[in-house]
Amino acid sequence: MEDIDSIFMKHYEVIKDIVYIFSICFIAWTTYKRAGSNYSMMSRAWGLIIGKKDFNNRQITKFMQTREDIDKFNFIFNVNAANMQQIKRLKKRVERQSIDIRYISRAKGYFYINTCKVKNPKRKCIFTVVILAVVFFQLATLSFQLAITPAAVLKFNDSNTWFSINHQYAKKYILAIPFADFIINDWRFDKDACTKEDFSEEKLSRVTKLTKQEVEVICKSFKEKEQEPKITETIKKQKIFYFLLFIPLLLSLFLFRKSAYMLCSYDLRNLLLRKRGKIKVNKYSAKYFGR
Repeated sequence: MEDIDSIFMKHYEVIKDIVYIFSICFIAWTTYKRAGSNYSMMSRAWGLIIGKKDFNNRQITKFMQTREDIDKFNFIFNVNAANMQQIKRLKKRVERQSIDIRYISRAKGYFYINTCKVKNPKRKCIFTVVILAVVFFQLATLSFQLAITPAAVLKFNDSNTWFSINHQYAKKYILAIPFADFIINDWRFDKDACTKEDFSEEKLSRVTKLTKQEVEVICKSFKEKEQEPKITETIKKQKIFYFLLFIPLLLSLFLFRKSAYMLCSYDLRNLLLRKRGKIKVNKYSAKYFGR
């Protein structure tokens, strides 16, 4: 029998380092995308390494403070202002038209601060992003399922049937996907079933779709003490999937957030059109993401 995660255990340290590096890069990238630049982060890194953050020249120091204010404004309000003039112009428009700035923050990437206009994405793009988000979330779910399974997930070398086994029972391993229980034939038997007087390897083989030799091996593993440490060790190895679910989970959350921004851009567009009087206010009009 071969365990599903043997290849990951061979490269455990490498995978762990990749996850850590990915986490650091993801945080830096998220900050950059939200703030619009990494000037503030670079300034703080310079201060930590060199020990001096401010410039000797007062004019440059004032310029840097303005740049940090722009980055902070972008990070908090989730816009992409390039200069202070754009921020002031946005502030005046928000105050003049009584616009809820939360609508602008939610439409990140689709509200252009330099023109104060909204460009809505195509609906098929929204659908594609949602589908990808569901796929990555499903991958994270499958990794989590394997990590918490209290049994070793194995298959025989010449078989396509995956099963989970511990010291008490063996059962068909079914992926955590919708309607899998209705599609895949489920089976389970324990070590007591292997010792019954009416036990039949041939009958059990027909139910499980395993060969009689494979059924015999599983039953022997319940009886032989030397197999217990191997099963226990395999269960421990599967905990590595706690690390592996991290990446698809982050990607799915990012894509779900992206789809939310896309949908919120329609709310912002309707809000701006109402403020201009181009569409009538309808208290029953639906919102994608309202208050």
